Amino acid sequence: MDRRSFLTALFGGIAVSAAATVIGSDTAQAAALPAETAAALDEAPAEFSQYYNRRYRRPPPPRHYRRHRRYRRW
Repeated sequence: MDRRSFLTALFGGIAVSAAATVIGSDTAQAAALPAETAAALDEAPAEFSQYYNRRYRRPPPPRHYRRHRRYRRW
């Protein structure tokens, strides 16, 4: 078996298995909330129920990865 037919069979098998998974899966149904829970959520203050996503700041690299400075920093 040459490389081209092997790769075609490999990727074809992966595609068929992925398509069979999508076709065979069922959609999830949402569960109904109890009435008292729904009423409590509606009465909750909106300004405290919002989630604020802070931006991620990368930590500085280790010292041995930094560039060498040619001149002193004053």
